Amino acid sequence: NSVANVCGTCHVFFAQLFEQSPHQAAFAKMGLPGCVQCHSNHEIVKPSDAWVGVGPNSVCVTCHAAGDPGYRGAQAIAEDISRLNLAITRANAILDDAERKGMEVSSAKLELTNAHEALIKARVNVHTFRDSEVQKVADPGMAIAKGANQAGVAALAELNFRRKGLGISLITILVAIAGLYLKIRQIESHQD
Repeated sequence: NSVANVCGTCHVFFAQLFEQSPHQAAFAKMGLPGCVQCHSNHEIVKPSDAWVGVGPNSVCVTCHAAGDPGYRGAQAIAEDISRLNLAITRANAILDDAERKGMEVSSAKLELTNAHEALIKARVNVHTFRDSEVQKVADPGMAIAKGANQAGVAALAELNFRRKGLGISLITILVAIAGLYLKIRQIESHQD
């Protein structure tokens, strides 16, 4: 318990979320220190998304078995975080592609930072151990990522439209030049 108290001196917000979570009472009843159960007390390991959920590296499955509410909650929380992370990655990739091709997407990239912030908040809200709290910040992040992705798609569509327009313009100009050339040749042949 003293280790958990030490953690809470720097990670105050995390400690407050944990104190309001259903795990706080359950851990106290079993005499388990809160932070240490998931984060260990001797290793300082950077947490990862793999810790949450029901996968092979998840710490949730050390206490929760398939079918119980905690297991389903952990699975839902992991899915929310994974879904948001994937949406941000995809939006970032399409915006980077559009930017490399010369399209202006800086406002969409700036907006995507709000989705990154939502992902960070969702990861923080894991400490509530409630999917509803994670989803509360993940869903707006998803909407932002979706909008950024659509901006990237629109930018690439605009690029294709411009390329087609440029191609048609070049063909029109070449036809006009060829027509002028032939007309000049025709005029010159009549003068001879």
